[in-house]
Amino acid sequence: MRIRDIGKNATEAFYSGSYDEAYFVELEDLVIGMDGDFNCARWRGPRALLNQRVCKVTVTSPEYNSKFLEFVLPGYLKAINDHTSSVTVKHLSSKTVGEIPLPCPPMPEQERIVARLEELLSDLEAGVAALKRVRAGTKRYKVSVLKAACEGKLFGNKEIENGELPEGWRWATVKELADGSKNALKAGPFGSSLKKEYYAPKGYKIYGQEQVIRGDPNFGDYYIDEDRYQQLKSNAVKPGDILISLVGTIGKVLILPENIEPGIINPRLVKLSLDRNLIDSNYFKFYMGTEIAKHYFSTVSHGETMKILNLGILKSLPIPLPPLEEQRRIVAEVERRLESMRAVEAAVEVGLKRAGRLRQAVLRSAFEGRLT
Repeated sequence: MRIRDIGKNATEAFYSGSYDEAYFVELEDLVIGMDGDFNCARWRGPRALLNQRVCKVTVTSPEYNSKFLEFVLPGYLKAINDHTSSVTVKHLSSKTVGEIPLPCPPMPEQERIVARLEELLSDLEAGVAALKRVRAGTKRYKVSVLKAACEGKLFGNKEIENGELPEGWRWATVKELADGSKNALKAGPFGSSLKKEYYAPKGYKIYGQEQVIRGDPNFGDYYIDEDRYQQLKSNAVKPGDILISLVGTIGKVLILPENIEPGIINPRLVKLSLDRNLIDSNYFKFYMGTEIAKHYFSTVSHGETMKILNLGILKSLPIPLPPLEEQRRIVAEVERRLESMRAVEAAVEVGLKRAGRLRQAVLRSAFEGRLT
């Protein structure tokens, strides 16, 4: 039996003020996304109209249980997806959906399979939900660790009282913490100075937000030649410099390692050379990841649709600054705790992937008649 034998399907509604009944989605209808991953789900909401590029399957045949079809259909859609080539977004047609051949065991067998699958998959989904709760918990834990670190409460021996910093700490600004060298705190060049037509196949690397957001200074292959570099060398970077993103994903930080390629920053970054006698670079990076810093940026950044920082905002960022030795203690403790969380997160991801494989194995067994 093919899907087109089960009932009507449609791919779009006519928005003329009156609607053909064929375009209404009813409870228990199967709804299929026609673009991207071809997702499929049983409709559990109130009566609704189909959107464009959505297909519905209404089970009218007495030979099919709608829950059985909900279990079996995604595997066939995935197979179509896997074998559909497309440069951008993959597309499915209602004709293709209608031509899918499906297994049709006797109704009592379908009902038995559905009951067993619901039992097994319910347990599996409970496990997946637990793993996702753990993953969410690790994110909250990391936020709390960074907050405690930059409020002097990481070791439990200090308290902030009435908004005051712990003894020996002080407030400082980014401008104060720059090392005082020429261009120690520098925004990228104007866009007109670094057009794509100036790019070269090799030479001096252009560092942008793509490196900062990925946390990978080696990513990317945009370069400028010697002449352009000499014109823009006030934007040059060196090992130990901190790059800060200015647009969209604002306030993200990358500390450049010793083995970087010589190069410059692009207009979407600020580079910062810190005074290492005053502040540890990793302490600065941790602080930039706190909710305190993020809140500051969210309240002072510009842009109606996309958040944008500028050099003036960064210069004025207030930073709670402990003595240098305490900063180093804080950095070591934060790194120890975050490493533990990374191990937990890795285990959670392994568990989620295993659960996905197990779900597919259970479904495969069901439709091969091997489910016990």
